[in-house]
Amino acid sequence: MKVLVCLMLVCLSWVSANLSCNCGWRNTGRIVGGKETRKNEYPWMVSLSNGCGGSIITPYHVLTAAHCTHGERPSGITVSAGRHYQYGQNPNIQEHRVARIVQHRGYDDDSDASLDDISILVLATPIRFNQYVGPVCMPSSRYNLLGKFIKVTGWGLTKGTGSENALREVDVEVISNSVCRRSWPLLNSRPTQICAYTPKKDSCNGDSGGALVYLDPDTNRYTQVALVSYGHPQCGIVAKPSVNTDVFAYIGWIKQAIAQTYPKEQICTKV
Repeated sequence: MKVLVCLMLVCLSWVSANLSCNCGWRNTGRIVGGKETRKNEYPWMVSLSNGCGGSIITPYHVLTAAHCTHGERPSGITVSAGRHYQYGQNPNIQEHRVARIVQHRGYDDDSDASLDDISILVLATPIRFNQYVGPVCMPSSRYNLLGKFIKVTGWGLTKGTGSENALREVDVEVISNSVCRRSWPLLNSRPTQICAYTPKKDSCNGDSGGALVYLDPDTNRYTQVALVSYGHPQCGIVAKPSVNTDVFAYIGWIKQAIAQTYPKEQICTKV
């Protein structure tokens, strides 16, 4: 027993030595072609009352897409953390009002390019972190993701591949922006968007703003590398990649938004 306790302590110290704070863990106990997650398997995932998704990055801050907040008032959005079912019993759910919306100034809702599609919701009350609810890790450097699979979760349309009531997940492959531009000519020439495509697997309507995460091999924790921005309306059917906002491209903007609202709060990153 003593040996087991020592091993656990070593493991915990290893995690804290590689991360600035506890984040991105997975509780193992509209997505097309995916599968239902375990209850609260991804503690950072939140649903918004306007039908979008988001991710917890501090107790007071939720990351989402600008097209999910454009034209919205803070009082019109409620954030639900610890949710698994859209309709049904969620014993770990926390409901939080939004006090302020920090939307990227570069976002233009009238543009088909959907550039700078990123927003932060500032909550009126802090999210209470526990085993079932907690933050996702943020990138401290840019990963080389080309050809790698990243995970997207959400409650959006499934095109008949599963229940839209429960949180679902699917892994999609990152493709090059040059290949992606064949389908989406307005794709930004700067590295602010990440494209992903896997046949018959995709995010869909209702997944907007949700996190795309990568399992960091050094920390064995999930880091958010992108958030769902846009794709073809016939997701998973028409062979077109999804376009997602590259989180690392906006990490300075994210830190600035946090500093201007709750300066004592910090994102969790690899150190």
